[in-house]
Amino acid sequence: MGMAALLKMMARYTGGGDSEVSVSADKQRNVLVAQGNPSYAETRRRGEGWTVMTQTPLTPLAALPTTASDLELWNNGSRVAVVSDLHVWRLLGTAAVAGEVIFAMITTVKAVPVFTDVEVFHSLSGKEFKTSTVTSELVPGVGTTVVPNGWQPYGPPSMTLQAATPGTGYNVPINGKLIIPPGCSLCLSLCASIATGSAFHIGVTFDWVEMTIES
Repeated sequence: MGMAALLKMMARYTGGGDSEVSVSADKQRNVLVAQGNPSYAETRRRGEGWTVMTQTPLTPLAALPTTASDLELWNNGSRVAVVSDLHVWRLLGTAAVAGEVIFAMITTVKAVPVFTDVEVFHSLSGKEFKTSTVTSELVPGVGTTVVPNGWQPYGPPSMTLQAATPGTGYNVPINGKLIIPPGCSLCLSLCASIATGSAFHIGVTFDWVEMTIES
């Protein structure tokens, strides 16, 4: 009689030692787990969750993005930035029905972007904020020129009656479907049905993770 595979794992307790706990698997050997904490609680507990939004308002494109990136974030380190959310906030608009959607892409390995705008990275676990420089672990560039590498729209578009006052804002959950490997960039551009008289701020939330990228 064959012996069933024995699965073991080490449980980590805050302030305590390690002990063995049992786990279960189904017939396809998928581990069966029960989530005890809310999503991202453990990720953010590690202290490497950050969020950044453009300091300077941008004018949206009234066409599909090609070689222009409203916000570029270049990975200058050895870790991988795993994106959890994209953010859009309308600062100004016109009194007409207007729609907008955020586009994103990950570049291939490239040179550092031209450092054109200082951005502030805020911690999601209570750490001091970090002001970007040309040698930051994540180097921002605003209004940069990039090589197209698969721009795609993300999230439900916004379409509302606008006025020349602060308007809608929305969050697009990415949940790790976009990652920024070392030497590559996340590029964001906003496209709208009406560009004249419109101004937006866009941003991203991410976590630094130690991982390898398979070739």
